[in-house]
Amino acid sequence: MSPEAAGVGVGRSGPGVGAAAVAWPELRGQIGRAGSLAESLAAAAEARTALARRLEAALEVRKESLRQGAALDEMRNRLELRRSRVEEVLVAKRDALQGVERRKEQLQAQIDRVLQLSGAVAAANRQVQEAKEVLSGAMSRLVDLQRRLRVRRQCMIGQVAALYPVKVFHDLPHAENLGANTHGAHGGLSEENGTLPEENGTHVLNVIKFPQVHALSFLSWQIKQSRKQKDCTEKELQRSAAVLGYAAHLKQHLLLQQSAHLST
Repeated sequence: MSPEAAGVGVGRSGPGVGAAAVAWPELRGQIGRAGSLAESLAAAAEARTALARRLEAALEVRKESLRQGAALDEMRNRLELRRSRVEEVLVAKRDALQGVERRKEQLQAQIDRVLQLSGAVAAANRQVQEAKEVLSGAMSRLVDLQRRLRVRRQCMIGQVAALYPVKVFHDLPHAENLGANTHGAHGGLSEENGTLPEENGTHVLNVIKFPQVHALSFLSWQIKQSRKQKDCTEKELQRSAAVLGYAAHLKQHLLLQQSAHLST
């Protein structure tokens, strides 16, 4: 028989004892339910505490994840910035290498041109040296020819002066002065229209150098002075002597032809 049925039966039998019997089991049930509720509350509290700890741990993990994510983002940004700088450096390096290559090509072209020009300059220098050598040889030959020409001219003048005497004509007022002035330097004149003394075949030049002489007579040819003798140079004197020698040879050649014609 259940307690509730027993309680109901007791209550029916007597009002005081039955009521107490009925209240006690209910109280015991309520106490049991209260204990179970307390246990449920304790379990719920423990579950809540565990859940709170788990939530806190999850929050900490979330915070750590967020912090690590921020750090990763910052590192990623730094890496991107460094990568961009590295790319810029690589681009600058590539441009610099291209510029160096272009400059190297330009320098190589300039070096080739300088080598060609240096070769041309060396060839020109050799040609100049050869021309200098040829010119020096030609100058030496020219000097030798001039020396031989002077010697030949002097010999010709001496021979002409020895073969054909030259007569000097001068003005009367200067007759006395001519003998006085030329006595020490040129040996003097023999007489007014006489021949000059021969001194190593150079009396023709001495006659031309006299400032007082106004005319020469060469085998019935009269050669007059065209200007003052103080303006004559050594070259002009030599030229005049050479002309005189050529005229003498021409005169001798004509005389030989005339004599040959007369003999035939």
